[in-house]
Amino acid sequence: MILLIFLKKMYRSNYIKVFLLCLLTSGLMFLPSILANKGLFTLVGDFNYQQIPFNMLSNRAIKSGDIFWNWSTDLGSNFIGSYSFYTLGSPFFWLSLLFPASFFSYIIGPMLMLKYCVAGMTAYAYIRRYVKDGRYAIMGALLYAFSGFSTVNLMFNHFHDVVAFFPLLLVGFDRLVEDKKKGWFAAAVALNATLNFFFFIGEVVFLILYFVFRYVVEDWKNSIQRLPRIVLEGVLGIGMAGILFVPAILFTLQNPRLDSFLYGPNALVYMGSRYLLMIKAILMPADLMPHQSAIFPSDFTSSSAYLPLFGPVLVIAMMLGRKNWMKRMIIVSFIMALVPLLNSFFYVFNASYYARWFYMPVLIMALMSAVALEQREHIQLKKSLLITATALAVLSAFLLFYPWSETQKSGVFHYDQFLFYLTTAAAGLAATYYLVWRFRNARYWYRATLLMLVLFCGGLGLFNIFATHSIYDYQSGQAIQNNVVKTGRMVKAALPKTENYRIGISDDGWNLAMVAGLPTVNSFTSMVNGSIFEFYQSIGSPRAVKTVIPEYAYGLKPLLSERFYVTTIKQDSGKLYTSFFNGTNWIYIYENKDTLPIGFTYDYYITQSQFQHVPDEFKHLVLLRAVVIKANDVTKVKNFLVPLPESELYTTTKAGYRHDLKMRAKETSTDFHRDRYGFTADIRANADKYAFFSVPYDKGWSAKVNGVSVPILDADGMMIVPIGDGTNHIRFDYRTPGIISGFLLALFAFSTFSVYMFYGRIFARHQRPATGSFIEK
Repeated sequence: MILLIFLKKMYRSNYIKVFLLCLLTSGLMFLPSILANKGLFTLVGDFNYQQIPFNMLSNRAIKSGDIFWNWSTDLGSNFIGSYSFYTLGSPFFWLSLLFPASFFSYIIGPMLMLKYCVAGMTAYAYIRRYVKDGRYAIMGALLYAFSGFSTVNLMFNHFHDVVAFFPLLLVGFDRLVEDKKKGWFAAAVALNATLNFFFFIGEVVFLILYFVFRYVVEDWKNSIQRLPRIVLEGVLGIGMAGILFVPAILFTLQNPRLDSFLYGPNALVYMGSRYLLMIKAILMPADLMPHQSAIFPSDFTSSSAYLPLFGPVLVIAMMLGRKNWMKRMIIVSFIMALVPLLNSFFYVFNASYYARWFYMPVLIMALMSAVALEQREHIQLKKSLLITATALAVLSAFLLFYPWSETQKSGVFHYDQFLFYLTTAAAGLAATYYLVWRFRNARYWYRATLLMLVLFCGGLGLFNIFATHSIYDYQSGQAIQNNVVKTGRMVKAALPKTENYRIGISDDGWNLAMVAGLPTVNSFTSMVNGSIFEFYQSIGSPRAVKTVIPEYAYGLKPLLSERFYVTTIKQDSGKLYTSFFNGTNWIYIYENKDTLPIGFTYDYYITQSQFQHVPDEFKHLVLLRAVVIKANDVTKVKNFLVPLPESELYTTTKAGYRHDLKMRAKETSTDFHRDRYGFTADIRANADKYAFFSVPYDKGWSAKVNGVSVPILDADGMMIVPIGDGTNHIRFDYRTPGIISGFLLALFAFSTFSVYMFYGRIFARHQRPATGSFIEK
C-alpha cells in the first residue's frame, strides 16, 4: 500500500515528468550515435583528446590515491589544481568511478543524457516559482536544458555540469531573499563553488546583477536588510567548498593566461564580426565550434543563446510588455555582452573573448518564455514575430549576399549547414505563430506544443552530432577508442618499466601519456603548473593550450629526459624502438639515445637576464651547459656553482652540444623512483654542487638530501637542490598548496553552518520554561 502511494506520487510529480522528458529528448540526441558506434560516444577535438584522457587519468589517480603530483600532465603538475576545473568537483565524475577508467568512452554518452536531465529538473525548480501552472515550467526547463548554449558546448563535457546545477544558485538565492528560508543559498554556493571554481566566479558577478536588478530596484530597503544574511551564507558556502576551491584558486593564479588585459578602445568595442555572431547566436540554432557555417571558420567562444523552437520570440514579446525584473536582467545581460570590458567581468578581466556565461541569461530567457506561454493571450506575439523574422531575414541576407572581402563573396562558409540552421529557425517562427497564436486555445495545445518542443530540442542536438561525425569521420568512435584508449594501453606495455625517462607525443593532441599513465614532455591542456609556462616563455616558445617543442630545439630532449617519441608517421631518421597497429593507425615509437635521466648536476650557472640575451634558437643548447637562476639566488649558489664565462655563452655548436651532453651524463641520478607522495633519486657528485631535476617548480615541494632538509631553488621553472661531495640520497615530497588550509576552512565553515542552521532549536531547548509546581500562579 505504501509502495503504491509512493508510486502514485512519483507519477504525479512534475520533477519526474521533467526527468523523463529530458531523458527522452536527450535519447533522441545521443542514442543513434551510441548505437551506431556499439556503445561508444565520441565527438571531435577537445572532447576526444581532452575529456576522455582527463577523465581516465582522474579515475585512475583517485582510485590509486595518487592525488598530489601527476607525472602524466605535461612535465608534471599539481593534480588537484590541474583537474579541479575539469573533473574533481563534478558529481557526475564521481559517479563514473563506479566503472573502470577504460570504460569512459562507453559511459560518457549516458552521463551526458543524465546531465541534461538534471539541468531540466533544476531549471524547473527555479522557473516553477514564477508560473502558476507547472506545465509551463516544464517547457521552460526543456528550453534551458537544451538551449543552443548546451548544444554548442557538446565538445566540452564539463561545461554541462555547470549548466546542470546553476539554477540551484538562483533557487537558493530566492528562497533566502524572498522566502527568508535560510541554508538553501549556502548549500547551493557550496555545490557550485566545488563544481567549477572558475565558472563560479562568473556566477558571483551574475548574482550581484540579479540581486540589484531583481530585488534592490524593486524594494531597496528590504533588500539591503537581507544583504548581511546573503553575504554570510555566500561566505559559508565558499568556505564549505574550500577543500577544492582554495587549492584550485592558488593554482590558477599562476596561470599567465589570467594576466592579459583589455587596453584602450579594445575595452569598449569588438570588431563587427563579433557583434554579428552575437546576433546569430540568439536568432539561429547553435553551430559547430570547429566548423562554423558563417562569420568565423571556427569559434570556440561558446557563443549561442538560442532557445529551441521559439527562438527569441517569446522573450521579445515579454520585453515589449510592461516593465518587470526579467526584462531588466536581459537588458543588463545584453549590455554586459556587448562591451568587452564588462564581458570580461565574468572571466576575471581576461582579455580573451568568451561567451561561456551565456547559460545564465539563457535561464532568464527560458523563464520569460515559460511566463509568455502561460500569458499567451496577452503578449504582443505578432509584433515580436515580425521583429524576429525581420532580424533573421536581414542577418541572413547580409551573410549570404554581401561581399565579405575582395576575394570572399559572402560571410557564409558552408551553405548547406547554414541553410539548415536558417530553415530550422524559420520553421520555428512558423511553428510559434501557429502554436502560440493561431491555435493557442486548441484542445490538445499543451501536448502538441510539448511534442514539437521535444522534437526541436532533440532534433537540433541530433543534427549537430550527426554533422560533426560526418565532417570529422576520421574521428569515429572506434578510431578514437583505438587511437587514444587502446594506443595508450599498448604504449604502456611496450616501454621499459624503469621510471627515469619521459615520452614525447607527436603534436596531434592525443594526450596519450595521460591514458598510458607515463611521464611526458607535452600535453594538450591549459591547466598546468605556472612554472611550465615560465619555462617555455623563457626559451622563446610561449605555451598556450598545447606544449609544442620547436623542432630545432633538440637540446630539450636530453634536458627534459625525453627517451621515447610516439608518432603515427614513420621517420627516415631515428632509432625505431618498436611499432604496432592499433586497429586504425600504425604507431611508431622511436628511442633517443642522447637522453639523460631525470636528475643530473651542473657546474655552471647563468642568470635569467643573461639567458634572455641568448638568441632563442640557441637557448636549448645553453640549458645543457649551465643552469638558469634568478639574480637574487646568485649568493645562494656561489659556493656550489661557477658563473658561465661570457665567451661560452654564445658558442653553441653541434660539437659543443656533444661535449655538454657528456658532462651532464657524468653525474646523473640512479635508483630514480616515483611514488604517490613525490620521488627519490641517488646522485654521486665529485664536489659540492647543485642537482637539477626537470620537474616544474612548485611551492608544494620540499626536499631532503641524506635526510637533511635543503632549500629548493626555482631554476627557470624547474628545480635545483644543493648536494655534497660523494653519494647523495635525495627525497622530494609534494603536498598540494592550500589543501590543508582549504580542509580546515571547510571544516570550520561546515561547523559554523551547522550552528547557523540549528542554533534556534538548540537555544529554544535550553530556554524551555519550567513546568509543574515551580510555575507561579
